[in-house]
Amino acid sequence: MLGRYSVVRPIAHGAAATVYLAFDDAGSPFAVKVFPRGFAARADREWRVGRALRHQHVNPVLERFDIDEYPAVLTAFVPGSRLSDMPRLEQSRFLHIFSQLLQALAHLHDLGFVHRDVKPENLIVDRDDHARLIDYDLSGPQDEPVGRLRLGTIAYIAPELVRGEGVSPASDLYAAGIILYWGLTGELPFVGDPRAVMKSHLHDPLPALEGAGAGRELDEFLNRLVAKDPAGRFQHAGAALEALRRIPGADKS
Repeated sequence: MLGRYSVVRPIAHGAAATVYLAFDDAGSPFAVKVFPRGFAARADREWRVGRALRHQHVNPVLERFDIDEYPAVLTAFVPGSRLSDMPRLEQSRFLHIFSQLLQALAHLHDLGFVHRDVKPENLIVDRDDHARLIDYDLSGPQDEPVGRLRLGTIAYIAPELVRGEGVSPASDLYAAGIILYWGLTGELPFVGDPRAVMKSHLHDPLPALEGAGAGRELDEFLNRLVAKDPAGRFQHAGAALEALRRIPGADKS
């Protein structure tokens, strides 16, 4: 590929792309994300956002090119497992990983971007519990009119996006709150057919954290993340991270 990379095998399949493991002539690993024909705009979006990111907990996009008529991007290779594929973690370990997600989102928010598809599948965790946020083909500027662009995954989608309103850093943090609930309980708060889940995002409170051992302060933090009104949430992931670090027993990294 491009005279510089040898593509070895597919390593992940998403709703709109397939990711392949590749090596350069020096033997260094990379990931190649290949979109279907007609998805050039999604590849361009991933390139525009991903090339601007420089943080230990985000995975940068290194190059944009086409393979025949298939749009593609080259990214750093992240060894490890998707958070969604890991067994349920002990609370302190999960909070350590969750704090890294907030650090990654804070970097995006600092640069004026929103991720728009925050979910466990988009966080890769290596053997040392170092996490990296991936997938920016739905990401974009905070003030961008979203129009008909698909935003997020139904299990994690913020109420304002269900209503067709604007996306903001607070929308990313709602999704992060759903991840936090899932990590503490081992279950998603809202399940069922898509219409029922979206209705629950709009109107239903989270089920109680009974038996999760979260404690009052962590419970209050979670409920602020998932406030139905985006004005009631943290407005930047950096503010959420500071609040998390003030909770006794939470990760301080």
